[in-house]
Parts: sequence; structure tokens; C-alpha cells
Amino acid sequence: MQESEFSADHLDVLKELMNIAMGNATASIADLLQAFGTMHIPYISVSDMNGLKSFIEETIPSNQHYYVTKQLFGGMFGGEFIFVMTDKSAANLGNYLYDITTPEEEDILDAVIELTNILSATIISRLTEELNIKVQFFVPSTEVMSGNALIGVEETLNYHKIIIVSTQMVFQSQNVSGYIFILTKGEMIERLRTLIDQKLEELYA
Repeated sequence: MQESEFSADHLDVLKELMNIAMGNATASIADLLQAFGTMHIPYISVSDMNGLKSFIEETIPSNQHYYVTKQLFGGMFGGEFIFVMTDKSAANLGNYLYDITTPEEEDILDAVIELTNILSATIISRLTEELNIKVQFFVPSTEVMSGNALIGVEETLNYHKIIIVSTQMVFQSQNVSGYIFILTKGEMIERLRTLIDQKLEELYA
């Protein structure tokens, strides 16, 4: 599929739907943390793995360590939700969420996974609700890695033509922030385009 087949109108609609979904997610996380947070306007583009690698290199410093949580979702539309936090931000999250001065590794992992579950469920569910479909979520996995290892061999093999949806979540007063990536590929991109076409027909009917 060529990028031109996913038109500016498709990208505009997807961006608007993601804005709605991420607004809901920010509200849900604000309830969890009892704090005010912001979600940056999403960056969306049709690319490939080289494009994603370049984007990550420009966005995420490679000299830090990160908690990286990945969760697959599937159904009529599917892909991978990735949430990335620095180890310092993750420790701040565990400290704030569980009121522990020096959280253990298990506490930090639990906090990161809890936050990711809320983010992925809220964002993907709201997006697919807007597209009148439902998806299934799979069990997430979390590991600590350096920035230059965020995209590994497995992802390179699995993804060719992709849509990158990226944003940053920030709760400044709590020193908690993270990067969100939503990747989808191949046939799923074609399905997404069809779903957006249906949404456009509804809007202009």
C-alpha cells in the first residue's frame, strides 16, 4: 500500500479520533493519580520500520533506560500498543501511586503495567468505539531496556508498511511522563482505511 492511498482526509480523521481517545485517557489517568496531566497532540504518519527508528532516535534519548510495555490488540482492527517511561519516571510513578519512598522493582512494574492497561484500554477502546468495532486485548509484557534497543529484530521482521501514532503523556507535578506508540501494519492499515471511509460517509451523510 502506498502512502498516497491513505489520504490527508484519512489522516485528519484518524488524528481527530485519536485526540478524542487520548483526551479520555488523560482524564482516566488523572483520576488514578488524582493529578492534572496533559497529552500532546498525536503525531501520525504512514511509514516503515526505518521511519519509525528515525522517529524514535529523534524523540527518545538513547542514553537512558526505559520501562517498555507492549500490548497486542486484535479483531476487525489490530496492532500493538507500546508505552515507554524512563526508569526515573517509572520510580516516581511507583512512589506516588503506592506512597512508597523507595519502591521495589515489583512495585514499579505493577505501577507501570497498571498505567499502561488504563492507557491502552481507554485509547484503543474509544478509537474502536468511534469506528463501530470491538477489539480483543492480549496480556502485556514489560521489560527495561536502553533507548537504542526499543525497536528490535522481532519488530523489524513483523512490521513493514506501518502507521505510527505517537504522543507524550505528562504529569509535571508528579514528575511522571511517558511516550505512547500505536503501530498497525499491512492488512490492518487497509481495514483502518475502510473503517475511516465508513466514518467519513457517516459524517457527510
